[in-house]
Amino acid sequence: MSQQTLKGNFAPDGGYQFGILYRIAPDNVFYVTDSNVNAEGSFELAMKEDLTPGMYRLVYNLPQDQHFFDFIFSGKEPIEFTFSKDGKLDFTVSEENKLWQSYYAEMITNEAKISEILAAEEVSERDLKKAIKAQAKWYEEVNETSKNMFVNQFIKATKPFTNDDFKTVNQYELKAKQDYLSPFDFNNTTLQNSGLPLERAIKFVYNFADKDNLEASHNYNIDDLVTSITSTKPNYQKLLLTNLWNFLITNEQVAEANHLAEKHLIPLAESLQDATLANKLTLYKSISLGSKAPNFTWPIYDGDEETTMSLHQLDEAENYIIVFWSSLCSHCLKEVPLLHSKIAALEEGKYKVIAVGLEDFEQEWSPKAANFPQFINVLGLGKWENDIGNRYDVSATPTYFVLDTDKKIVAKPEILEALFEVVDGEK
Repeated sequence: MSQQTLKGNFAPDGGYQFGILYRIAPDNVFYVTDSNVNAEGSFELAMKEDLTPGMYRLVYNLPQDQHFFDFIFSGKEPIEFTFSKDGKLDFTVSEENKLWQSYYAEMITNEAKISEILAAEEVSERDLKKAIKAQAKWYEEVNETSKNMFVNQFIKATKPFTNDDFKTVNQYELKAKQDYLSPFDFNNTTLQNSGLPLERAIKFVYNFADKDNLEASHNYNIDDLVTSITSTKPNYQKLLLTNLWNFLITNEQVAEANHLAEKHLIPLAESLQDATLANKLTLYKSISLGSKAPNFTWPIYDGDEETTMSLHQLDEAENYIIVFWSSLCSHCLKEVPLLHSKIAALEEGKYKVIAVGLEDFEQEWSPKAANFPQFINVLGLGKWENDIGNRYDVSATPTYFVLDTDKKIVAKPEILEALFEVVDGEK
């Protein structure tokens, strides 16, 4: 292969200053090279002849995870594009990317049309069949056009449903789900080194869900997805499923994330001796909403006699708040007294606060903790290495957890105002 170029014309008034090229991999993106955008908006990069053909990513602004686009590099043609102020991308040179961009846009349009038909109060099977036939004809033409091109493998992998041999909507939905992942070769390394496997996995989990039973159907789809990738190498399975897990927790799909972790990803991580990942997944589950809060103990003194109490033993309130704080934390010294005043004003037995001081020395903590007699004050020496803090994945103070009478986590407010809304019953 000869050296090719990547050229771009960014809108001069869009504030674009640079372009950073990355190679996409299943576990990350890897830096290749970069160049500045000049005052006229022109940009150029040399795509060296030893670059592996595949999907690449161009980052054009910060934060990088929000300002990028992916493109196809075949190694056989230069690539040129324009990028408008409002983020519209058009490829002016590169038959591979022109075809992929138009194909992808049409695929999204077709998906929207079919979704609209299915969302009708009374679904027209005639309209559905007509849409599927039109989609089949369009796909056949695009597939034929791309037959001898590098992009063809991406087009084949994302083949839409084209079988109009169904009699009812239920039959269509069942066949469409069964067919969705079959064109995608998860063993294809070129596909693996793109964003498509994760995109396909996410759409499979969400697009074929029962709207009346979302959580359960999401979990069924996760199970089916895992089955569909069992022929791939275990390390690749781990990477793809970890990316899916990250997507689920980012979108606050806690139950689904924990299902994926507990049933599939933790056993896989353990089989690969990846204790770091297994522990991370287990920790997330242990402090998820609905989970029973991790237990911990503290000493109680009666004269010279010392006994031990634990969180799970407490039976003196309808609800509990665990606050992790520090005597050297300025935010804590402002918020914790306000929390103390709030709880002191409530009906007795409504809430009990366990205040865990993450400290380096007891001497700094004791006089300040004495100002909170309404709390159960627990000293957590070792600060960021303290076992209690680690069980709750505490990385900043103050950190709040709200528990019900059974010590199940019902809220994790990020700020004091949100905690007070929970206490006041507003959330």
